[in-house]
Amino acid sequence: MTTFSGSAWEEIWQTLGTREYVVLDTETTGLDAPEIVGVAVVDSHGKTLINELVRPAKPIEPGASRITGITDEMVRDRAEFPTIYQALFEALNGRLVTIYNADYDLRVLRNTCLRYNLDIPKFESWCVMEWFARVYGKWDRYRANYSWQRLSAAAEYFRVQQTDAHDALGDCLTTQRIIEAGLDRARKLRPKMDPLL
Repeated sequence: MTTFSGSAWEEIWQTLGTREYVVLDTETTGLDAPEIVGVAVVDSHGKTLINELVRPAKPIEPGASRITGITDEMVRDRAEFPTIYQALFEALNGRLVTIYNADYDLRVLRNTCLRYNLDIPKFESWCVMEWFARVYGKWDRYRANYSWQRLSAAAEYFRVQQTDAHDALGDCLTTQRIIEAGLDRARKLRPKMDPLL
């Protein structure tokens, strides 16, 4: 039997059950001091707040292009990050920001802001990938923690549509559907409240 108290289901309910949130995803130049080449933010209802390609200050690594399909040629005529910064800042600052693989996307955001000497937005972040690792429950003895799973595995687990994998907006929308499916499951697992409370 699945228990609610102390579980991943309690975590998502306590964190997101009664709050508005946004979902952030970035596509990047690669693994070496990564910068943003694509960024999207959607709200908790799936409405697009930001969806932009960005010309980075450094070339896109070939491996990153193979994964995302974004090449230097595609972003050559796009605006640089400072042009979209204010809109992104307003979409994130002071919000609860959910991210699939938060450590990576937060590092990318920091690197990009620092390159252009821009303030990093201040917000509360919550990693959907780390939460889903607990839901999925595959233990990694080497890391002594639950194994991280791809976004596609989470989408398959919750039977939600995966939109345009490795596209910032598509990954945001997939993550938002996963969150909502997780909240729906948590809602059903919650203990019945005492009617006298």
